[in-house]
Amino acid sequence: MEQRLKIGLALGSGLARGLAHIGVLKVFEEEGLKIDYIAGSSMGAVIAALYACGVKISLMERLAQRITRRDWMDFNFPRMGLIAGDRLEELIYLLSGRRRIEELPLPLAVVGTDLLEGKLLVFREGSIARTVRASCSIPGVFNPVEVEGRLVVDGGVLERVPVKAVREMGADIAIGVDVSAITGKYGINHIFDVLLKTIDIMSREVHRFKIQEANLVITPDMQEIAPFHFHLAREAIEKGEEAARKSIPVLKQLMAAKEG
Repeated sequence: MEQRLKIGLALGSGLARGLAHIGVLKVFEEEGLKIDYIAGSSMGAVIAALYACGVKISLMERLAQRITRRDWMDFNFPRMGLIAGDRLEELIYLLSGRRRIEELPLPLAVVGTDLLEGKLLVFREGSIARTVRASCSIPGVFNPVEVEGRLVVDGGVLERVPVKAVREMGADIAIGVDVSAITGKYGINHIFDVLLKTIDIMSREVHRFKIQEANLVITPDMQEIAPFHFHLAREAIEKGEEAARKSIPVLKQLMAAKEG
């Protein structure tokens, strides 16, 4: 009996733009496509972790549209970041059912960056809440997080879309979802926009090189959605659905070619 091809899905960083990942997952479920491995960076890590924990897509959609910034943003005196990140960790802790990565039925990888050594970190075990918070710790915006004796910041600094992680987990077909949108129609209005746009520009070349490891890259059109436009959650999710639907025929052809 032939073995089914294993699909790995790598969800990229992007804050509010990362809500498009919900739309991608929704279409995959509608098409009956089983994900065998999932990895995420920053907001991609949030969505990947919730999905691996079995949180239903419908609930993710409702949460994305109803949770306010007050629920997860806790501003503090800017020593190492403008936002502490404690509320975000508490929220993930509750939604993940207080679980650890190695306990999940769907293999999960959470990507972070070792701030002191400048190395990529791929977490395959440990507290979901802690590692996801660390992966979301955008330099200058969130405080860095100590994980296993390392000072960790946003995984998107080195690996915006963690395709290599799902490859190493055993994926036959690696699919990346890139919501970065280097160019955008939104304005630069505050410090968050400046910091995030700068990180995007600085990591552009590294990202272009690494994303080539994917068999397929899904790129929702996020030009009109700025990183902190969480009020456009529904629009972001719809953009993810649109891009995923366009990619399904290509994915099915790819699978058929590999199986043949």
